[in-house]
Amino acid sequence: MARVVISEDENLESGLKRFRRSRQKEGTVQTYKRKQYYTKPSDERRAAKKKAIRKMRRKLLRKRRR
Repeated sequence: MARVVISEDENLESGLKRFRRSRQKEGTVQTYKRKQYYTKPSDERRAAKKKAIRKMRRKLLRKRRR
């Protein structure tokens, strides 16, 4: 669980920003969104494979640019 202590001289907005950033690092929002709906294991594998292919293509394009 993300916990942020805001000091007296700190702004509330900056405290909220730190809280959101810590939640993002933990991945709580991401897991909630992912588990909100059921996805079949085959669909998860397909999405992971698609993501890996996209990542490889980007990596190759960056190498070619240099």
